[in-house]
Amino acid sequence: MNKYIIGVDGGGTKTLGVLFDISGHELKRVEFGFSNFSIDEEIAKSNVEKTIAELAMDLEDERELFIQMGIAGYSKIKKSTQFVKSLEKKFNATVDLDSDAIIALYSVKQNKDINVIMVIGGTGSVLMVSDGEEANLVGGFGHLLGDEGSAYHLAITALKKIIEEKESNQELSELSKMILKEIEALDYLDIKNFVYNNNKSDIARLAKFIAHCALNHDLDAISLLKQEGRHLAKQTINAYNKSKKKDNVVIALRGGFLLNAPYVKETLIEELKISLKDFEIDIHPIEPVIGAYYLGLLKLSKRCNL
Repeated sequence: MNKYIIGVDGGGTKTLGVLFDISGHELKRVEFGFSNFSIDEEIAKSNVEKTIAELAMDLEDERELFIQMGIAGYSKIKKSTQFVKSLEKKFNATVDLDSDAIIALYSVKQNKDINVIMVIGGTGSVLMVSDGEEANLVGGFGHLLGDEGSAYHLAITALKKIIEEKESNQELSELSKMILKEIEALDYLDIKNFVYNNNKSDIARLAKFIAHCALNHDLDAISLLKQEGRHLAKQTINAYNKSKKKDNVVIALRGGFLLNAPYVKETLIEELKISLKDFEIDIHPIEPVIGAYYLGLLKLSKRCNL
């Protein structure tokens, strides 16, 4: 009897599904709309079901199918067990639901004997750590409690610096003046309107402007970007020190802000080299849906003794 694995990577923009044979060869891929449960649970469920249905439609009746999903906002879903069971019944398959961060972690780990610290610096920030067979989150508390080392945190830090300069009767820096102009603020008090009348993603876009200023040699912008790199380094070092296994460690750097903003990645790596000894840096992202295959294979092997 043939065995198959369907990997599903669901986010706020799209749902990507790939059908693999048991050896990991890609047989088919499809895309549908978003499946972040935090946005709209019913639409997200519908897109997940359509993705799986499209991939499973041509499979033979006599087969074994394992479906590994990694969905953003999966912890927000109501009655997640009921949703998983409904998929198992509908597609005659074994189904597991995890976060999108978990399958991203396994896109690095795959089936290798390595321990992974995956540092994600995008709009927000989070670290995923594999320690043996355990997988744990570090950070990821969101913009109200954390998000250090992210585009959002950089933007908020820069805006707070403007307020501090103004309220301590300092002369505004050139960067502060440029930021106020960029957000079309007539006065520093307009920062309040900008922050409270925009969502997290809109505020985080200010990071691109600050990065542009850094590339034009603005020292304050450079300093702010380096600070975000140091924030991520501190979290990474803490994660490393907490790990039970410190051999064969791969530190995977992911996220548009971390990989593309100037000075952030370089500062992070410099700090790691000072504090840690044995590790390898990975800056070449692999599709998280590949991680869904490897995570699914691991779970399937435990259940079926492959």
